[in-house]
Amino acid sequence: MENLVRYAEKLFDEVEIAVYRSREVSASVELNEISMASTRSGAVTVIRGIKDKRLGLAVVDSDEEHRVKEAIERAAKMAKLNSPDEKWISLPEPGKYRERPKPNYELKEVSPDGLVEMLVRGIKLAREKDENLIVAGGEGGVDWEESRILNSHGVDVSQEGGAAFFFLEFVGRKEGVVTPGIFDFDARRDLNLDVDGVVERAAQKVKWAYNVIPSKNEEVPVILGPWAIAGLLSYALFPAFSGERLIKGTTPLADKVDERIASEVLTIYDDPFHPLAIEPVIADGEGVPTRKNVLIENGTFKGFVWDNYWARVHGTESTGNGKRDTRSGGVKIGFHSMVIEKGSRALEDIIGEIKRGYLVDGFQGAHSSNPDNGNFAVTANPAFLIEDGEVKGASVFLIAGNVYELLKGASEVTREQTVMPFMTTMITPFIKFENVRIAGK
Repeated sequence: MENLVRYAEKLFDEVEIAVYRSREVSASVELNEISMASTRSGAVTVIRGIKDKRLGLAVVDSDEEHRVKEAIERAAKMAKLNSPDEKWISLPEPGKYRERPKPNYELKEVSPDGLVEMLVRGIKLAREKDENLIVAGGEGGVDWEESRILNSHGVDVSQEGGAAFFFLEFVGRKEGVVTPGIFDFDARRDLNLDVDGVVERAAQKVKWAYNVIPSKNEEVPVILGPWAIAGLLSYALFPAFSGERLIKGTTPLADKVDERIASEVLTIYDDPFHPLAIEPVIADGEGVPTRKNVLIENGTFKGFVWDNYWARVHGTESTGNGKRDTRSGGVKIGFHSMVIEKGSRALEDIIGEIKRGYLVDGFQGAHSSNPDNGNFAVTANPAFLIEDGEVKGASVFLIAGNVYELLKGASEVTREQTVMPFMTTMITPFIKFENVRIAGK
């Protein structure tokens, strides 16, 4: 690749070449039957070059030298057609990286057969637990990626690694009751996926959901589960941490650094090196070293995250949060592994102290939240009624409000943490919130 950088330097003032080689293995289930098993592999090369502050981008689905050269030439032509970006300063300079984590090479060679066996076992266990239960959907998968990022300033960093995931969706039909789709999942950097635990947890939620209890307008404690937390915060809160939004004036946190914006029980940070992280990258999509970035510490907002472009515009340094879109070739500010720090008590113990409240497994409508101000309106479904310290049945209700007001009402987080490999990758406990106003349905 070094010779390709030198070739591109003849056409650009500065250039970056990023190569990604991937292998994806998956198997799926639908309506109690294995529906698909596949293996896909390929390579993508992204060219980003700058000439007279004019950006040229090109993406090619190959790492072959002659095709990459063609992509470099296309990017140069694109740069000539584009207007100059007067805010542009420079591509990143070389940095100091952490020691590369040792990859689990078992993931690189996995076949679909093992994933099919996991799904078949999951279906069997589910049917044994509840004959009225349907495995409506599910998937087991392994993603492996090797990458190398080089630029004309001397950045040259390679990485490789993979992760496995497994999830099932159950629907129960019993005595005229049809439950909503109920999910559970596991994700990790090895193949020791917890099939038994996924089935056990999801089947328990289906059992609760058979008893449908109407909700009502009230103000009660609510415990949000990992799926609900990931959905809401990914849309209503996390975008506000972007330095780009600070510059554009579209974050409500612009003047809130070192101010309390949440309950002191909440500490949130982006940490690709967390023990549960499924993508422990040493460099971001631009080759900038990654690091742990604390965003909220004991309820206090600590600052924004940056990619190279917006950091230089603002006169600060990148925090290693440049995320590359290999379809468009562009880089945007994003996160690696968002972590909500765990607590000391078990979920069961916290539920046991609630006289009346709810455990919310998932939200519908979180994608319509407004990160410019934190407002949201969601449907809690499935949600489970808690009375006298026990889960009694399932309900559906509405919650509308502001995410910052909600976070100030957090009173406890559980010691259990779950890896959410969807949307923004999150590692999160269950969170209990006090005095949440709900609208019954």
